[in-house]
Amino acid sequence: MTLHHLRRSMRTSASVGADIRIGRYGHLRRSVRTSASVGADVCVGRRRLFLHTIKPTRAKCVLDNMKQIALFIMLILCTATGWAQGLVKGKILDKRNSEPLSFVNVKVTQTANGKFVGGGMSDANGNFKIQGLANDRYTLELTFVGYKSETRKFEINASNPNQHYNIIYMSEDAKMLKGVTITGQRSAMKLEVDRKTFDVAQLIGNAGQSASEVLDNIPSVEVDNDGNVSLRGNSSVEVWINGKASGLTTDNRAQILQQLPAESIERIEVIDNPSAKFSAEGSAGIINIVLKKDRKAGYYGSLQAGANTKGGANSSFNINYNSKLLDAYANIGYRHRKNTGYTESTQTSNTYDQRYKADNDRWGNNLFTRAGLTFHASKKDDLSLSGMLMKGKGKSKSFTPYEYTAVTDGLTDYRMDRLTRSSNDMNMFYSEFNYRHSFTDRHFLDFTVDYSRWKSDGDNFYRDSTVWEGNDVHAYDYQYRPQHINNRRWEVKLDYENQITKDMKVEAGYQANFSHENTPQESYIDNTSWEGTAATEDKLFYNRFIYDMDLHALYASFNYKLGNFGVMAGLRGEYWKVNTESYTWEQEHDPSLREKPFKKDFFQLFPSLFLSYQLTESQQLQLNYTRRLRRPWGGQLNSFRDTRDATTVSFGNPELTPEYSHSFSLNYLKTWRDHSLLVSAYYRPTTDVIQRISYKNSEDGLFYSTSMNVAKSQSSGLELTLKNKFFRILDLTTSANAYYYKLDGFAYPIDGQIVTGAADDRFTWNARMTASLILPYDISVQATGRYEARQVITQGYRKPSYSVDFGARKNFFNKLITVAVNCRDLLDSRKWETFTSGNNFTRHQINRRGSRRFNFTVTWNFGNMKQKRRPQNKRGDGSSEMQMDYNGTGEE
Repeated sequence: MTLHHLRRSMRTSASVGADIRIGRYGHLRRSVRTSASVGADVCVGRRRLFLHTIKPTRAKCVLDNMKQIALFIMLILCTATGWAQGLVKGKILDKRNSEPLSFVNVKVTQTANGKFVGGGMSDANGNFKIQGLANDRYTLELTFVGYKSETRKFEINASNPNQHYNIIYMSEDAKMLKGVTITGQRSAMKLEVDRKTFDVAQLIGNAGQSASEVLDNIPSVEVDNDGNVSLRGNSSVEVWINGKASGLTTDNRAQILQQLPAESIERIEVIDNPSAKFSAEGSAGIINIVLKKDRKAGYYGSLQAGANTKGGANSSFNINYNSKLLDAYANIGYRHRKNTGYTESTQTSNTYDQRYKADNDRWGNNLFTRAGLTFHASKKDDLSLSGMLMKGKGKSKSFTPYEYTAVTDGLTDYRMDRLTRSSNDMNMFYSEFNYRHSFTDRHFLDFTVDYSRWKSDGDNFYRDSTVWEGNDVHAYDYQYRPQHINNRRWEVKLDYENQITKDMKVEAGYQANFSHENTPQESYIDNTSWEGTAATEDKLFYNRFIYDMDLHALYASFNYKLGNFGVMAGLRGEYWKVNTESYTWEQEHDPSLREKPFKKDFFQLFPSLFLSYQLTESQQLQLNYTRRLRRPWGGQLNSFRDTRDATTVSFGNPELTPEYSHSFSLNYLKTWRDHSLLVSAYYRPTTDVIQRISYKNSEDGLFYSTSMNVAKSQSSGLELTLKNKFFRILDLTTSANAYYYKLDGFAYPIDGQIVTGAADDRFTWNARMTASLILPYDISVQATGRYEARQVITQGYRKPSYSVDFGARKNFFNKLITVAVNCRDLLDSRKWETFTSGNNFTRHQINRRGSRRFNFTVTWNFGNMKQKRRPQNKRGDGSSEMQMDYNGTGEE
């Protein structure tokens, strides 16, 4: 071998080091460096030295040196052959939508004899890496349930020790069964250590439903009869849309979720321990609703229409257009809701026994629309503008006959009939501007400013008619209570992220929120007629509540991975100030009577720490800690005294401070070829618990009810989530959660007396299973069953409950048309039944929001539906932004 044929570089880190590169025309192009005791530095420039022009003496010297170099290179080649350890790595994407495929089985065998030499699974981002490969020829094989296997041939040698596949696409596998095509489907749940992600489109039972009903089908999430959301038994949970509050507040969340159509939702992310990057609000964690926003090339869309057996209907239309210059989308949906529930109650006491059964009719219409535009100004700069609008009107009516039976001498039986009518107009508006500059794919700056407004105008009418036994004279009570809720909010965010190396990442940012609420309420009464013909204003009930909160936050986090060990440490600092004003009727009309606004400000630090250890290729262990809080919402701070109930005066407490929690969790994730298991243990001690207390005033003899920071609490539990795939056609998702709650006893001084509360504890558990079955002729069926065990509540318990939902879906013309049929509450068993008791009373109550309901939905898909989805940067849609990448993933 001559120098004219040596054209590659060799490097060594031995005691004698060299960096040699032989260029074209036999010229030395770079330097040879040695670190021995006797060193040499030879540098021969390009086209500057030709052997035939060198003088004989110098030529001989040069030739001797070059012979020594050649011998040294051969020595290095022989040595490298003996100790070379190569690797193969790459990224796996779904060919249909370019999304990463996790848990793909990766196997490397020797091509000559098929001997297994290494293997593992792809991570959550679709990346894989197999190390320790000696020089040889190999076969890489990728297998995943429901996908066609992929193989690649490659060779590891001295000149090519690392084989890198930028992207390997895997296609869904359509198998033939007796001549009939069975189409695979994506799993409804993606299981990761830090979160669980649920694909709403894969949950057939969600067709034609609302966001509240979608959340009610998510493991560990519970939605009560009033639409209030809780996670793992804790109602202190943040619900976001696209990674931000997006106009949702404690006051309006239930209404918005009940009107947000399920067909506009792409997926639900449940994160129980968010990092320092996200707001510290919500001691139980965050539920992020990610709305649909595809990025496939070209134009495409869908048209959907549906109806249910209760008289409800829904329709939606969406269209998308994406190109190298612009991305645009628009969506509009309409829902007509109609529902009938009932409440039944039996109560005993030492004076009267009471019983009633009331039907509650609710109906309404709402319009939901979204639109957005992204302009790719350059390869590194994107400008986005998007908006969301919701407009709705709802009505409700209930008739409740209260029957009172006297149990004490001297009292008379009587009956009170109450007719309640309500109407509500709701308007919600949200707009967002986003600018993103990408220095590289993993190094970017993201700026977002958004504005939201919520307005609700409600009219509530109460008509009471009371008649005593043996007396035909009726007593009437008419009340009209209008209420107008006005909220607005600005939010500014600046996020910086830099993946410095494949094992190191830093994040930092700033967030500001500016919230304002102005809510007046009035009352008009008439004690002479059923219709309120002589109604006059009840000045004692008038109130205007003004609430302002400004928040500023800074955060920073550092991610690092060292071998199998990963760490993410973060710190978030939040400063916020609260300003509340509450006016009576006299203060509203005479500003000179108003008291000074009540003001408070706070500053708190919220550290977070995430530790992970990769036990094996298929097992991971994680320990997390975060500090969280729960701020009192506006109504809890309103000092206005509500006298609607003649026996109890209710009022808020402007002195309330937030609850603070330390949230710990230990997670273990194990994956097999067709199965995966996540076990999570959690513990959350809380201080300054906000508790509703009642007491009897010693001066006027009335009962008062308010909120106080009175005690400490502890919550702990164990959650198991199991995914199984059987025979390529059956997918099972099983989850179970058992949790324990303990509230310490308290003694609190108020109005010259000591109000006490006994310690309380409760234990309960729940479980649910979703089974998805793929049948021939492109048919899918799905059933979800859940069970909630007996739960101890204040002064009583809630009975166990269970329910089953069922759905079926059929695709026609290669998924051009989709027909779905589902049944919510197939066994007609979804209800809340409670038993409570005290020193002088017992109560049994049953609440049902609705009954068994069948939904029918037809969807037409059009446009370039088969185009691959283009890779997208991390954006404010809650997808990549919500990733807590404590493992330091990424490849150089």
